[in-house]
Amino acid sequence: MGGDLFFEENSLYSCTVQAEELDRLKKQEGENPSNNWDIPNGLKLALCCFFLGSIYKMQSGTEDAKYSFLAHICYKKDNHKNLEEIISSFILDIDQAICGESPVTKQKEALKYLSEAYKELSKTALNLPSFNQLIEELKPELQSVRPKVINANNPDKELKYSPGMNILVGGNRLGRGVTIDGLMVTYYLRDAKQKTMDTVHQHARMFGYRQELLDVTRLFLPQHILEDFRAIHEADEGMRQAIGDDPNNIQITPVWVGPTLKATRSNVLNLAAINAFIPGSHIFPRDPLWKASEIRKDVEELDKLLASYDSIGEKGEYHEVEIDFLIKILSYIKSHYWPGYPWQDDRVKDLLVQMKTQDISTGRLNVVRGKTGKGLELTRQEPSGWGGFGFINARVLNKPKTEYPKVPTLLLMYEKGENEERWDNQPLYLPTLILPKNKFVFMFNYSEVAEELEDDIDFQD
Repeated sequence: MGGDLFFEENSLYSCTVQAEELDRLKKQEGENPSNNWDIPNGLKLALCCFFLGSIYKMQSGTEDAKYSFLAHICYKKDNHKNLEEIISSFILDIDQAICGESPVTKQKEALKYLSEAYKELSKTALNLPSFNQLIEELKPELQSVRPKVINANNPDKELKYSPGMNILVGGNRLGRGVTIDGLMVTYYLRDAKQKTMDTVHQHARMFGYRQELLDVTRLFLPQHILEDFRAIHEADEGMRQAIGDDPNNIQITPVWVGPTLKATRSNVLNLAAINAFIPGSHIFPRDPLWKASEIRKDVEELDKLLASYDSIGEKGEYHEVEIDFLIKILSYIKSHYWPGYPWQDDRVKDLLVQMKTQDISTGRLNVVRGKTGKGLELTRQEPSGWGGFGFINARVLNKPKTEYPKVPTLLLMYEKGENEERWDNQPLYLPTLILPKNKFVFMFNYSEVAEELEDDIDFQD
């Protein structure tokens, strides 16, 4: 199981949690004598899925079979210790509730989360026993389950497991170079503003050869981190497709990397600063300028430039235009660069310039102004809040990707930009660029100068 299982759109194996769960977990510091921990709902559901999934698999597994839950939220040891206490508290609450040893309100709350977990697992585990049967079998097992912290304070080089359920909490030691035995449920909240693709990909402990656990396997993570993983997965798959299956017949064109790239220092290539636009993918600015004082003049120029490209119907017409015209349009659409994402205004225009060297001289333009022609009513999101499709949806992307796969397509969503939708009462054009599926990959360097990198293969926290 790999990226195609977890990171495809509408995956049944990925569950999103609220981004603020990370802050809620990290702010709980020190001793908590009353054991009154703040346990976020996403963590509760993840643990309940693990409890029920493990009990289900124990019915057909061997006595010494191991089933694991991985919680990976950050690299700090203090947070690992607190998370251990938080999870231990929740295990105790569930144990007492299902055994009838807690107040009725707590019993109802526990059964609510277990019921939600049962419903979640039922999406893929088609032969689950009844809910009541699983709860009865969970009672004697849960009493012996305790989370284990795995970090630099742990002297064991090899992870130690107990038969049955294992809950692992940790940081860098669990982030790379480790295979988790019987991993079923992963709770992943580790975040970074600037993400290094190879490092983040190494955090994908949920990958592996565990088909027998597939139906109860789940990944819990915030939407914006899911989008990061999805982008890395798409880049990886796109690169493989571009290279092809025959190593003796690789038809990929040598890449353009930009004039300011210093590829290496004496012993390290700065991979953290290199990224690529992948054939057939779509890109959009995460942080477009939207304030009236910043964009009014540019929008007025675009109104003139696009006057003859009025939409026909709600979805608009796909006009064949010169690449230079697409470049001119984009010169009037500006955004702030958002770290970790490929759209950067000058870079995207360079991309179109380079396509001309690949004998791509024309593209498609689609201007969508809504049913009335007066604009759409999309609500503005913070940069990390835009989903993988950005300003549009999967259905809108299907037509150009299917009908015009060999040329770039620029989709412009003309928005009313009203205050009610968190804009500035200023109309604006929001762009999405669909790249052709040709066999070339446009690579670029994030920085103007090469950076000195520390070797990051480090198991210490």
